[in-house]
Amino acid sequence: MNKLTSIFKKDLSRRAFWVLVVVVFAAKAVLGYAQNIYITVGGAPLDDELMFKAAQSISAGNWLGEYNYLTLSKQMFFAVWLAFCHAVHIPYLIAGQLLLCGAALAMAQAFAPVLRTCKSRFALFAALAFSPAAAASFTLRVYRDNIFPSECILLFAGMIGAALRCKRGLRGYWPWLALAGVGLGTARITREDGIWLLPFALVGTAVILVAILREKGLDHKLVRCLAQAVPYGVLAAFVLTISAINYTHYGVFTTSDFSEGSFAAAYGAMTRVEHEEWKPLVPVPKDVREKLYDAVPQLQPLRYWLEEYVPFQIGFMSKEVGDYQAGSFYWVLRRAAQEEGIYETAAGAERYWQTVADAVNTAIDEGVLTASVGKRSSTTPIIRAEYVLPTLQETVRSFFYCLTFRDCSCYCSGEGSMSQALPEDAKLYRDYLGNYVNYAAIEGTGMPYYGTRDLWIYHCFDALIYLYAWLIPVLFAAALAVQLRRLIRMIRTKNADGLLVWLILLGVLGMALLRCAMIAFMEVAAFNIGTYVMYLASVHPLLITYAVAGVLAKPGEKA
Repeated sequence: MNKLTSIFKKDLSRRAFWVLVVVVFAAKAVLGYAQNIYITVGGAPLDDELMFKAAQSISAGNWLGEYNYLTLSKQMFFAVWLAFCHAVHIPYLIAGQLLLCGAALAMAQAFAPVLRTCKSRFALFAALAFSPAAAASFTLRVYRDNIFPSECILLFAGMIGAALRCKRGLRGYWPWLALAGVGLGTARITREDGIWLLPFALVGTAVILVAILREKGLDHKLVRCLAQAVPYGVLAAFVLTISAINYTHYGVFTTSDFSEGSFAAAYGAMTRVEHEEWKPLVPVPKDVREKLYDAVPQLQPLRYWLEEYVPFQIGFMSKEVGDYQAGSFYWVLRRAAQEEGIYETAAGAERYWQTVADAVNTAIDEGVLTASVGKRSSTTPIIRAEYVLPTLQETVRSFFYCLTFRDCSCYCSGEGSMSQALPEDAKLYRDYLGNYVNYAAIEGTGMPYYGTRDLWIYHCFDALIYLYAWLIPVLFAAALAVQLRRLIRMIRTKNADGLLVWLILLGVLGMALLRCAMIAFMEVAAFNIGTYVMYLASVHPLLITYAVAGVLAKPGEKA
């Protein structure tokens, strides 16, 4: 018995640690090879198809392709990622799993100063790498959320690694700051809401600066403080590079002409106008649109497309609310503008929307239109009191949805879950991305067909859902108890040793809650599609990190 106990207490050797790391990478690569891509040809022009076509254009040397209302409508780094995977002949789904494993390894190594055994570091790495959410069915789409959670992990790992080494040698310090910049920068040009990571980065920078300045006798304090600019320099480099390429090809210096610039200004101005009768989910109802047509001549050409053109009403108008919903109104607005020739050039579209923004704001200033809020430039819904309680309720629901790993199966199953594609479409995607498409159906059903070997692999990984759904909540509760006990001890003894680690873990938990709240607000005020794991996928690694590191971390004076 004593011998068995000693075996469990014994730490892994460095060689064993790295052998096991390679095994994990290999296991996730096998899963990526066995999984099939999910596509809906003709059914996702704003999302998956947009990214896929842009990637093909990049591979053909034509950047994002011919300009239209969709070309710069989203942050397009994911298209660059697809083109890169195609160029180096790494299948898309395998590449996504390897990127996740790399980010998980970075997080485990970031905590090395307080996860002092190879066994504890491997536990955090494996827990992140095998997370069911990291291989859930939404990752099978040809869409940016396949890599976005990994980019977020890189930012967190970089800032945590820098914070835990800010009083050590410079050589092992600045690379973590650079890694944080890579995560922050790529996330920023992958999703419009990638900026949500900025609070953690800014607070992390402030904490590190305080720790450096308060440490007596620390060498190179000025250099250490100046190094804090590295993440933001890398972020600026990514943004400026994409903006410069867009300017070269389309004549506008921006990463996206949707969430920033004159379109956001015009949309924000239109949503300011007061409603005769406010309806949830409807940012610019019909009564407001009619007022806008009368007050803003530039919008009059769009009236036919928005109010009379039946295909737009069928394709974009919500039957539930009887009007254009927040999650679709900006798309039909841009589509209507394209029909009027406004999107012939990016510069022309930029000028048009700026004139609309100026005209709406001027009409409000002159009293022609009445505003319910101050001047704004944004495509996000206005925060209203009516949204507060539903948002809080959805935040709580989303938090526990993630904590228990709901909707995280690693393959598409059930009626209607197979790809909508012809064999020639499936071949096009397979040839470019390197993975099979699940377009073959079980005879007589609408369920996708999978081979016996692939199903065996899927079931093995799906079994992890039950393990995580039980283990992570238990570890999370234990981590809360451990961190509360450490806080009480620090207060009683007036000894701040371990405060840095406590603040790091609090920041990780806070960011998980922030993400849940952000997506909850968008669900309540715009999407109205129910809790969707894809938008919450960056929450799972934060909860895992808090649960595992919160229990296993051993902070000390040097941490």
